[in-house]
Amino acid sequence: MNYIHEIIRRYVNHRYPQYLERKIQHWLCENENAEAKEEALLRYWNEAEPVPDSREMKDGWKQISCRLDFRSRSRRWYRYGYAASFLICLLTVSLWLLKTGEVSVTQIVTTGKGESKTATLPDGSLVRLNPSSEIAFQQAFEDTVRQVRLKGEAWFNVTHHADKPFIVNTQNLTTRVLGTRFCVDDYPKNGQAAVYLQTGSVEINSADSSHSHVLHPGEYLVYDKSTHQIHISARKPPYLYFRNASLEEIRYSLERKFNIPIKLEGISEEKYTLEFDSTATVREVLETLCVLDEHLTWRIGHNHTIILSIKHE
Repeated sequence: MNYIHEIIRRYVNHRYPQYLERKIQHWLCENENAEAKEEALLRYWNEAEPVPDSREMKDGWKQISCRLDFRSRSRRWYRYGYAASFLICLLTVSLWLLKTGEVSVTQIVTTGKGESKTATLPDGSLVRLNPSSEIAFQQAFEDTVRQVRLKGEAWFNVTHHADKPFIVNTQNLTTRVLGTRFCVDDYPKNGQAAVYLQTGSVEINSADSSHSHVLHPGEYLVYDKSTHQIHISARKPPYLYFRNASLEEIRYSLERKFNIPIKLEGISEEKYTLEFDSTATVREVLETLCVLDEHLTWRIGHNHTIILSIKHE
């Protein structure tokens, strides 16, 4: 059975292509030739440089060898090198794979500037992904919870499962629901994150607080990333909403919404609060900004790039 020792040696030294690794892991967990596999493992360990005795690693090997039906008749197993710790981790992963079956594959859906997509989740829930956003989820949800990770903004229409909560994780907020329609907005470059609830109810936690906020239909939560303050209002959010936003944040939002390159000329520490409905054009937003701040002007430059200039007296 020398081939068994060779298989283990090659596997530990990463000499198998990636597509064979799971097959080797399952093979290690099979009862067939269990004694030969044990002997090969012991042989490999004894070839490695011995390290001081470790009760924790002894106990780990005893537990794993029993679960794998290895008989461990040799008394020399307690003297092994660093490779043994790797194999213990390997066998633990193999056991998990054998117990759970296929590894749940992560699926990622992304959108570019000015692009939107609709994705169907494994439970039938629908996600409308807004521009410059990304959502990641498992192709098969767990039995007790449904979790997704979002970067950017998306509308969710969640299928109701009373015993299986739906959780949206972003960098700053965690939104927990049972079945509802809501929107989560947390772009990394924005100074704020927001959640708007249309139907049902959601529970929201910020990353820096254990206190929960429950939204009811029609309520809108805004989280300020710099001050860590939360503001809740009972109204539908506007199409474009800026609260104490910098020009850089506004530029980024306009580029994303309208898929138009915008360049800033100059530096400004000013903050702006304004909002627009769904009929607003990029021209209207820029004109409004220039009315609010007399130091701002804008023009269309080369390749249709919009240039927003800050002039100081």
